Amino acid sequence: MTYRRLDIRLPSPAPGVQLTILAHQFGNRSNARSVYLHAGLHADEHPGLLVLQHLLEKLLQLDAAGAIDGLVTVVPYANPIGMSQRLFGAVVGRFDFENGENFNRNFPRLDQQVAAYLAEAPDRAMSPHECRSLFTDLLARATATSPSQALKLELAKLAIEHDIVLDLHCDTDCIAHVYASELQIDRATLLAGIMGAPVAMLEPHQAGGGAFDQVHSSAWGTVQAAGLLSARDSGFSATVELRGQADVSDELAAADAANLLRFLESERVLTAETSPTLRVADQLAKVFPLDGASHVPCPCAGVIVYRKAPGDQVSVGEVIAEVVPLDGCGFNQRVPIISTVDGLMIVRQLKKLVRPGERAALLVGKRPVRDRHAGSLLLDF
Repeated sequence: MTYRRLDIRLPSPAPGVQLTILAHQFGNRSNARSVYLHAGLHADEHPGLLVLQHLLEKLLQLDAAGAIDGLVTVVPYANPIGMSQRLFGAVVGRFDFENGENFNRNFPRLDQQVAAYLAEAPDRAMSPHECRSLFTDLLARATATSPSQALKLELAKLAIEHDIVLDLHCDTDCIAHVYASELQIDRATLLAGIMGAPVAMLEPHQAGGGAFDQVHSSAWGTVQAAGLLSARDSGFSATVELRGQADVSDELAAADAANLLRFLESERVLTAETSPTLRVADQLAKVFPLDGASHVPCPCAGVIVYRKAPGDQVSVGEVIAEVVPLDGCGFNQRVPIISTVDGLMIVRQLKKLVRPGERAALLVGKRPVRDRHAGSLLLDF
């Protein structure tokens, strides 16, 4: 047995309160690759929390059987700050009550520091081990002045030591999908296919925003873009959206955990008992540029009625939903919401009482959306 438990203490936000990041580790780094997984960075997104419980149970069995060749680190809840934020009973864990900041933004990026290091020795070859050591050293110099900053820094420092980083999320009501760097298209589509996610959205290497997975991709991507590592030898990070907020069940969680194990096999972290490649039953993910994603707003307040469901094809000009105003002069009047892309509906609202400007749907197409700022993450809503 190689199991270890890590308890990382965060600065106390108030007298008598202690916050801790809990991590479980299996295996060791000496003889293979490493994977980091966490869930609940947005603390009101709960499917991944149950998925990791199923995964931990399986990892303990694999560890006892000596089947873990590398290192696996699992953080079962990534955001104890957000999980403690309740408003009249409901967990409000997407934004920090302290300053309104999205918990999945403004993580430390390493691209500029790595680029500066490479500029000093442009012809020097770097091994994956040397890259991990460099990234770890750079993050070790960073400081934090608040519990939220400390949370983000500690998660970043723990994750950067690994070759593969997976951040488990969900959306309101949606199909499963994957976000990753365009430099890692093969791994992104493999991960999406294994996870049964029909869509992979690829962001430019220099995309801004500072999401958690960009700590990893900004560092490795800079080395890869410089031609010092191949895509396969470089590290890989992705955000995996596990369907919608209401999609929490043992059946779904067990299936997702089993598929994560298959991906870990493909990364040579586990002793492979099944083929890590796509099976006939797996879906081949459709790849879309992140710049082709469109958040379609609600035109007014009222009750929203959808004409399309997540996964449905949509066309420019097509009615995807209608808002029924409750205070108009007529009865049961409808205000249409029109598709802005030729592509797919990915996300729609779970709660049906909407306000003006609120996101009605996330649509994605092959062409860049006209009003999107190229290279930026999706709206910080």
